[in-house]
Amino acid sequence: MSSATSIVGTWTGYVDWGNTGSPVHNSSTVWTFNADGSWTYSSGGGRWIQNEGMVFWNFNSAPGLVYAANVTRNALDGIQGYATASPSSGQFYAVRGTVAAVAAAAKQAKEPDFTLGQK
Repeated sequence: MSSATSIVGTWTGYVDWGNTGSPVHNSSTVWTFNADGSWTYSSGGGRWIQNEGMVFWNFNSAPGLVYAANVTRNALDGIQGYATASPSSGQFYAVRGTVAAVAAAAKQAKEPDFTLGQK
């Protein structure tokens, strides 16, 4: 049995085409990975596979485009590109959840809990 973290669920991706060092986020980079091996985002989707701590996915609407990432508990860190006659590539990272959920968790983590030790 694999002990790797499954990517099934919703992730928010930050993509940097051309490796500029500045990942760009927009609402079209919320990815949902389904248990049946399909995935979707606002402009389409495709198929994904995971082997232990590596995941790969393609796009139905962009033949030759492949994303590959290392999987950790709540983050993906990877590269993307076209394996076609006109190659282009980049890098990305993603965090588990939607932008709103990630922001709420970060806010909650920063707020102190003053109820500790009170009766």
